[in-house]
Amino acid sequence: MVFHNNIFKLKKYLTLSEVAKRLTNLFNETVTVIDVLELVLDQKLILSVKFPYGVKVIACKYGKHEELKSEADKRMFSMFYAPKKVWEDEEYYKSDEYKALEMEFLKKCHHEMLEVIKRQYADNDEQCKELLNKYTFEFYLNDVKLITDRSIGQPFYLDENIYDFPLVGTEKIWVENMISSLKNHDVIERWSIDGAFIADNHGNLLSIREQIDFETAVAGNKKGSPEYEDIQKRYRNLDSVFCYPADNFPEDTELVITTKNLLKFEQIIFDETSNNEDINYNQAQLLVASILKILKDSNPKKWTQGELSDLISEQEQFKGLGKRKIDGFFSSCNKLLK
Repeated sequence: MVFHNNIFKLKKYLTLSEVAKRLTNLFNETVTVIDVLELVLDQKLILSVKFPYGVKVIACKYGKHEELKSEADKRMFSMFYAPKKVWEDEEYYKSDEYKALEMEFLKKCHHEMLEVIKRQYADNDEQCKELLNKYTFEFYLNDVKLITDRSIGQPFYLDENIYDFPLVGTEKIWVENMISSLKNHDVIERWSIDGAFIADNHGNLLSIREQIDFETAVAGNKKGSPEYEDIQKRYRNLDSVFCYPADNFPEDTELVITTKNLLKFEQIIFDETSNNEDINYNQAQLLVASILKILKDSNPKKWTQGELSDLISEQEQFKGLGKRKIDGFFSSCNKLLK
């Protein structure tokens, strides 16, 4: 059974050291901050991040993005394979020359896709032939989908300061490095190209973003010009063009465990460790109810633990429990108050 006082219930979160102390008292064995963090890495306990008050943190939703593979290949061509003049002349995109080069690139991508199919189904001629007949160039252009994990929609400012850690990016490395540091091990410098992530109350994965410097964003544009004003407006509105995955969190960010997540963890542990020799949650509730009834129905007196366990063990609903288990339960409760 999970015990908590009124202050604990009112608190929104606990620090890692507070969690370690609470679990130590609760389970009657030493629990350290390292233990807490390793429980987090083992996905037994959910870690949260608490951002400093007053700091604006930018994020955007992150998840599955679906698009035609041919459209993704077109974008790849324009960025890495198109002639240099594409950067010098915006109208070049519309030219017959550009369209011809783009089509040639798409046909090459289609050919590479067919080669992959041939390699994957080299031992199954019939299925290979069926797929090759299906994946025509027209099918590639209009039907083949590419599904990737990426940012979705426009960036926005977070409206809360505590979020759960999903442990899929830089935040996992952060936890691992903290454990290494606490163990006095060498901390290996690592990073995640996808940046850091958090999870909101609805379970959405959010990517933490940073903005490039404004001076960099408007470089090459005269102040007051239409181009400058347009960039300034888009920059203020957090246009995704000016945002990129953050490789770290704001300074003074704290790692915490929310009260809600800690209570869930404690209840799971108590349920898992309960066996025929233990008092389960429902039985504990019945015991407390029985004690209240005895105190309410009897004359004022100072009851001993033994007297209470004797009376309770005689009641019909506790016949299968036995006096020894009840005494053991009382003993565990007494330890929590020390």
